[in-house]
Amino acid sequence: MSRFLNLISYSDAIGRIKGRDWKQIDDEIITVSSSLGRIASENVAAKMPLPTRERSLVDGFAIRSSDAIGAQRESPVTFRIVGRKEAGSGVNFRISKGQCVEIYTGAAMPEGSDAVVMAEDSIQDSGTISITGEVSTGTNVSKVGQDISRNYPILQKGDRIKPMHIAAMLSSGTLHVWVKKTIICGVFSTGNELFNFSQDHLYNSAEPAIKAFFESQYIKIRMLGKCRDSEEDIEQKVSRWINTMDAMIITGGTSLGRYDLVPESLSKMAGQVFGGVRTRPGRTAALYSISGKPVFSVSGFPSSAIISLWLFLPGYLHSVTGLNVFDRVRMMPLASELHSKAGYTSVVPVKITRKGDGEGVVPVSHGSIRMVDLLEADGLVLVPDSVEGYSGESHVEVHEVSRF
Repeated sequence: MSRFLNLISYSDAIGRIKGRDWKQIDDEIITVSSSLGRIASENVAAKMPLPTRERSLVDGFAIRSSDAIGAQRESPVTFRIVGRKEAGSGVNFRISKGQCVEIYTGAAMPEGSDAVVMAEDSIQDSGTISITGEVSTGTNVSKVGQDISRNYPILQKGDRIKPMHIAAMLSSGTLHVWVKKTIICGVFSTGNELFNFSQDHLYNSAEPAIKAFFESQYIKIRMLGKCRDSEEDIEQKVSRWINTMDAMIITGGTSLGRYDLVPESLSKMAGQVFGGVRTRPGRTAALYSISGKPVFSVSGFPSSAIISLWLFLPGYLHSVTGLNVFDRVRMMPLASELHSKAGYTSVVPVKITRKGDGEGVVPVSHGSIRMVDLLEADGLVLVPDSVEGYSGESHVEVHEVSRF
């Protein structure tokens, strides 16, 4: 029973993760078009402005704005059409006083022009147009660098590459980008109850649940199967796979039962980073290091396992990749009281409900988190260990349930 008598705080556990000398994830260069969701390992700035030349924003007529001075309904100004320019057209025009060029959206502006009159704002007649209002310089014109200026910082180290990052890089001259290699994380579950011979046979749901929740373009979860409650079997499983993985997760076998043997097994082959944390859920969560690679030991209950990894994986990911893990967080009012245990960092699932003319959140669990709680939850509230709940009028940070 002494295993969990000296639990450390959540902040202490995070400090130990961030302060550990983990084996870093290597870099690789890939095409920008295939980089969606990967973690950038370099800063990327625009190599050229976008657009590179002034271009028309509309279909109409390119003119010199100075020629339109004095135009009004009673005395329209007439321009002679001297050509046509489409996007991608190699034809170059230079217009003089009283001339215009028919131009289409995206086409480069003719030399000498500085404004575009929309087609519907002109009167066309046998090779000429007339306008009935003055036009300012730059009207309907996209300036050089208006979308992206040269050297604009598109991507920072540690950013997870999003669709607009890709569009901006390709548009401004970057075709290849350095990223972190995909993290390979193995997961296996322990427990005699997971095997058919057990009278209390349970389906091994923790592995696929972790894979579904945490796998992304930058981390691949490999399910390594189940393992009996045997120190020898657990040690063999870890030894067999650790060299081909960047990280490992073991579910089950972490509590105080007779057959909870993961701590004993790992203590023979790994250095312990922490064993037991004052979090609810996740009190029995532990972390070990083998050759600079993390081995997370979490509960066999899928909901508790997911919450523990939700709490601890980001610190590791930042340490080895520089990943800027930013939650999608909304500050929302509580619509009822929220209870937690002082001295423990608590994760409380909440559901969005109507509160007056707006929205508020109510807890869907006040104790152990059940699977149904996560099914019903719209978000999670992280309550610090120094807080013993919140009143019904408090505002709290609501984290999206899905984070990775």
